[in-house]
Amino acid sequence: MSDDHVIIEVDAGPHDRENTVVYSPMICEEEHETYLVHELDEAGGIGDPVPSQCTDVCECGADGEDCRCSVAFIVPALAAGETKRYAIGTGESGRPDFPEVTVALDEGEQTASFLVGGEPFTRYNFSHDFVRPNAYPVYGPGGVEVTEYATTDHPHHKSMYVALGEVNGTDNWSEVEGHGYTRCRGVEVLDQGPVFARLRAMNDWLDNKENKIMEEHTIITVYAMPERGRLIDWDITFIASECGIHIGDTKEAGTLSVRMNTPLHEKTGTGTITNAYGALTEAENWGKPSPWVDYSGELEGQKVGLAIFDSPHNLRHPTTWHVRSYGLFTANCWGYSYFTGDQSKRGDYTMPQGGSLQFVYRVYVHAGDAGEAKVGDRWFDFAFPPKATVVEE
Repeated sequence: MSDDHVIIEVDAGPHDRENTVVYSPMICEEEHETYLVHELDEAGGIGDPVPSQCTDVCECGADGEDCRCSVAFIVPALAAGETKRYAIGTGESGRPDFPEVTVALDEGEQTASFLVGGEPFTRYNFSHDFVRPNAYPVYGPGGVEVTEYATTDHPHHKSMYVALGEVNGTDNWSEVEGHGYTRCRGVEVLDQGPVFARLRAMNDWLDNKENKIMEEHTIITVYAMPERGRLIDWDITFIASECGIHIGDTKEAGTLSVRMNTPLHEKTGTGTITNAYGALTEAENWGKPSPWVDYSGELEGQKVGLAIFDSPHNLRHPTTWHVRSYGLFTANCWGYSYFTGDQSKRGDYTMPQGGSLQFVYRVYVHAGDAGEAKVGDRWFDFAFPPKATVVEE
């Protein structure tokens, strides 16, 4: 296969695509370091290369079996209804010099910094000095910080983080007396390359006496997107490792939460809260279900924003949102009794010991407002990506 190519056809489907990551399954027939992907021209000739990387560790030929992996590559643009073909082949030299996403892991400081083309995007902070891990800062276009630590009014709002208001009677949302903790016991860098970098954090959830309740395994992926539209995925799995788990109905919960920077607040700044159905302001968005919500405004003389996308595979999709005019912004599928004002409509959830529950979210940090950033189109890239099929010749 080193001298040949596999032809992949990518179908945009009914949506315009922009800098979309496509995954194509492959079978490896020999050892290699990487795949090279080129766009084909209309005549079928080899055209420009695109950023690509193998997504799994390959041990080709082990035990005489075919080795399967996935090749991730970036499709720069594809109009609705359009198809394009790409040639995928193996190679160990002549790789194009695309900017890469890397992770600088500092075990001493207990931080993991994501760099896109050498420029900082965000940093995962997992020191036990924090009540729970968080991602801060988060940089938008032009290097502006789109999130903040809310040290004055809500000290538990720490930029971007995972938290729940009630787990087996423990408050792992706030930092008031009697709160629980999330303690990181290990971070591993899984991938780095011209398409994405990925790390896995293994976290223990503790009650207020620091007894372990459950585990949280979180995989964070940052993609090699242009500065005007950075992407970060959060793949969060709760595991009932110690006992059965009850997650309570409360508005004080994430599951993934963001605190926007002060100038972007709706209440005191320039912020606008928008959802997929066109609802505006806290009043129209708080407690309402939507596949995504965007929070945008003006910061240091430019329009920027941040959207959270809820995966169609998540529990209770489309999620309800605990989003506030003072900058709090959370995907919360738990607080039904609060959102509806009806105590008979409950958002409680239980897991038996040994059970698990997975959530996947995408965070889109962008230039412009929700319309200018085409947030709706970018949600379809995430939820219903283009299809990639092998062309039989």
